[in-house]
Amino acid sequence: MMTKNRRGESLVTVPGASGGLQGKVLAPEGPTKAALVVTHGRQGHMDEPLVAGLAWVGAALGLWTLRFTFAYQAAGREPSAGHEEEIADLRAAIDHARRTSGHDRVILAGRGLGAWAAIAAATDESAEDVILMGLSYTGQPERRTALRRLGEFEIAALIVVGSRSDRLDLPALREALAGMPSVWLEVVEGANHRLQDERLEPMTEAALGPSKEWLRARLE
Repeated sequence: MMTKNRRGESLVTVPGASGGLQGKVLAPEGPTKAALVVTHGRQGHMDEPLVAGLAWVGAALGLWTLRFTFAYQAAGREPSAGHEEEIADLRAAIDHARRTSGHDRVILAGRGLGAWAAIAAATDESAEDVILMGLSYTGQPERRTALRRLGEFEIAALIVVGSRSDRLDLPALREALAGMPSVWLEVVEGANHRLQDERLEPMTEAALGPSKEWLRARLE
């Protein structure tokens, strides 16, 4: 059974691989175009500004949206080794989105840890469009392999990173993405790893603007 909050979001519990996943659904009135599943970074949650903001952007574009908090965060634990449980949780959320929305097409979006989980799910053929916010990448071989698989599977992807991120080797990322026409890279000037400004305030407009335009183009 779902209940709605004051903003018109339905509060849901999705059966996940590592426990119940608390989530919020936005279902615009009338026909929707596809489903959007959004999740957070290592220290985040479903109501952090970028995650919630992207869900509302998606709803405004006619997407049925689900955002959720990983089970480890709700339980006060650390993520699983290799993020295996988090990837399985995301796949469970994708399955729930398909069943509930009635759409086969699911667009994934995640920040930080959620972004790497989204890559794993997308390259497992669970989705064909991904938005990856705040990636950390300094040339690690396993992460380079994961990025290259986006190109091999011709997955349409938008990557949004901060120019001041201390967890990002931007030239190495550009090199890893070279020759991948399905992937678009957007650098937010002045933003850190979490896409925050120097006062640690989220740069919501700067980070979500490219996502809105990319989604609009993908839905046309």
